[in-house]
Amino acid sequence: MEYKELFIADVSELEFDQKNPRLPKKLNNQTDEKVIEWMLLDASLLDLIASIAINGFFPGEPLLVVKNKSTNKYTVVEGNRRLASCKILNNPNLASIKQKTIENIISETPKSNIPKSVPAFLFEERMDILQYLGYRHVTGVKSWGALPKAKYLYELFGLDTSTKSLKDKSKDLAKKIGSRGDYVMRLLTSYQLYLKLEKNNFFEINNLSEENIEFSNLVDSATRFSNISNYLNINFEAENPLAELNDEKFKELCIWLFARDEENKTQIGENRNIRILNSVIDNKKALEAFREFTPIKEAYLFTEAPDQIYEKSIKSALNNLKNAKDVISHIKDLTKDKSKDNLTDVKVIINELLGQYN
Repeated sequence: MEYKELFIADVSELEFDQKNPRLPKKLNNQTDEKVIEWMLLDASLLDLIASIAINGFFPGEPLLVVKNKSTNKYTVVEGNRRLASCKILNNPNLASIKQKTIENIISETPKSNIPKSVPAFLFEERMDILQYLGYRHVTGVKSWGALPKAKYLYELFGLDTSTKSLKDKSKDLAKKIGSRGDYVMRLLTSYQLYLKLEKNNFFEINNLSEENIEFSNLVDSATRFSNISNYLNINFEAENPLAELNDEKFKELCIWLFARDEENKTQIGENRNIRILNSVIDNKKALEAFREFTPIKEAYLFTEAPDQIYEKSIKSALNNLKNAKDVISHIKDLTKDKSKDNLTDVKVIINELLGQYN
């Protein structure tokens, strides 16, 4: 990784990187105030501000920057959180939230610890920094979340103008960042799925956005488990794995993964249930039951042999009845409870089942 020079840059000369993979797209071309407001939603930024306030800016980790000819400033490609901290310490009015906490930090900060200028490595091109970011944030000690990783790799992938296959490009990217080719290809494919989801306004799923999507669930379900991949018509042997993607089934998967009910639960439940979904989706009866909102663990029973289904169903029913027995003494007025009719049905079914043993 070659740089042009190490220099001391005034904080006022530095600007946020609008292409930072960690920033949501809504912050593209936004003001410093908007970017800082979003960053302050992460409580750890306050810790960083406090650390710089107490210890000063650590010179052993210079910012990595490129010159922005249109603004005549330096774009910080690596170190945006440190830049935000420095800007806030110099001008607390940039923060529209957490103002009281910031005021308290600054009131106890020696003026000598407020960085007016910071060390920075100047690079000729943004691309000169990207490979380093891949090692540091995709496979290194300061790992990003799944979505920023995918955004970053997708940007690198777009810069490769060779005629190599997707697999070979993925292997090349993997070598540059110290990762595996199959992992890179899964992230690239998942990000393309995310872009399709975003383009379709997140399929109108309430409160789903770039900022709160559990992107790793999309990665796991669509690219790690073969039954789900096959269900969506994703083919990793093809040059374009999503060429034959079934859009309706993809929408269905997104609803299972991300749509939340009144109790703030998704239909799939915990992310570990993705493994169960992989079995459910490969069994006609199980899938039909799940589509009818049968809980996923109950729908999973249809994937097993009849004797296994029978044994597990009886055990599940017994455990539920034991739970009901344990709490019945705490019910204030049983006359208002509607479970008696259900218990009558249970009694009829039990008698029918017991009759089979005669």
